[in-house]
Amino acid sequence: MRVAYRLARRILPDHTAKFSRKDFTLPQLFACLVVREMLQLSYRKTEALLRDSPDWLAEIAMARPPDHNTLWRAFGALCTLRRLNRMLDLQVKRLSQNAAFALQQAVAGNQSSFEIAS
Repeated sequence: MRVAYRLARRILPDHTAKFSRKDFTLPQLFACLVVREMLQLSYRKTEALLRDSPDWLAEIAMARPPDHNTLWRAFGALCTLRRLNRMLDLQVKRLSQNAAFALQQAVAGNQSSFEIAS
């Protein structure tokens, strides 16, 4: 949930419109929808799970869980192909950078263990 929230904060605006209600941000709703998809829950069951998980809500700065109808509307607004592609591209880029860093560390560690024989 935290990873989805951090990823969405880098891609999504906080709100869909200037005058929209400010109850939840789009990144918060996206994180809730990721939980829903991962656990294969209905919108109502997702609402109930989040209501019973205040620690999860606190991690993404939510005071209360979104209503099931809010989740349903957010799914329609957030899950457009263009937005999802941008998120996937960013996640792949992040994973590639982490893998490249890990490879550099492994190579640096192995170089120090070899002795040069002349």
